[in-house]
Amino acid sequence: MRIGVLTGGGDAPGLNIAVYSFVRLAERNHEVYVIYHGWKGLLEREVRKISSLDLVDFAFLGGTYIKTSRTNPFKDEERARLLEKNVKELGLDVVVAIGGDDTLGAAGEAQRRGILNAVGIPKTIDNDVFGTDFTIGFDSAVNAAVNVTESFKTTLVSHERIGVVEVMGREAGWVALHTGLATMADATLIPEKQVNWDSVARRVKEAYERKHWALVVVSEGIKEYGGPRDEFGHARLGGVGNELADYIEKATGIETRAVIPGHIIRGVPPSAFDRTLAIRYATAAYEAIENDKFGVMMAYSNGELTHIPIVEVVGKNKLVSGYWLRLYETYWGDLN
Repeated sequence: MRIGVLTGGGDAPGLNIAVYSFVRLAERNHEVYVIYHGWKGLLEREVRKISSLDLVDFAFLGGTYIKTSRTNPFKDEERARLLEKNVKELGLDVVVAIGGDDTLGAAGEAQRRGILNAVGIPKTIDNDVFGTDFTIGFDSAVNAAVNVTESFKTTLVSHERIGVVEVMGREAGWVALHTGLATMADATLIPEKQVNWDSVARRVKEAYERKHWALVVVSEGIKEYGGPRDEFGHARLGGVGNELADYIEKATGIETRAVIPGHIIRGVPPSAFDRTLAIRYATAAYEAIENDKFGVMMAYSNGELTHIPIVEVVGKNKLVSGYWLRLYETYWGDLN
């Protein structure tokens, strides 16, 4: 078979290992091609045959060696026809799509239309792909966010200030939740729970009066600021941390600073967990192809690898809920 591999959407630690591991397995029996710049690469035919030796030097770095984009191949029917034409002319039998909901959604649509056979691997630092416990990149991003927050905390203690750390997370607050728990933040704000900023300021002031410093962790997705949207309809986020810090300072009269690590937390080298997760996903994807199982996404559930139909994943964000939401309420339930 001729197998193509692409990475789409935002970069995440572990992508390079996933691509390298899959190519290393698949090249034994098949021709393997990398598709540069995600779905855009299939529209523009940025496709090259590759071997694992071409990838090994980049395998343990952050980012994605084969590049990425937020291109929607089904934005209009002209694009869809071009995609179908290129897939046929390139002779691709299956495409392994590594990405989040948008990338996997495009893979599912391509499978549904009969344009190509697709196998999906879930990747996003937001950890919001439905049907899997963990996505590639989440663990690394949380560890990076915790490191930033702990470093910031030392200066808050030294100068007796209030600090706000804004982390990534569009509709799901997994990164903020785990960062807030791991650093025992005095307040954590996630998109799934509406909070009153006056309550946040009051809670933070009380914490400050006890220990002469306070920490807030906030997910960027709690507020949008308009502006251009990408091809999947997503607005650019970022900036709520500074706004919240200004609000807290005015409400409390205490000097408050904000830090926004932003893309730094997703550009780090992958953690040990993400490295092994990426390898497990790549192995499962290869085994699915060998067994002619297409239109499926690899999934991690209760420590085991399985796969589910991509159509069951598309359009369903995995939000903070159940046990995790109860844990949030245990520590920050008085903020609404």
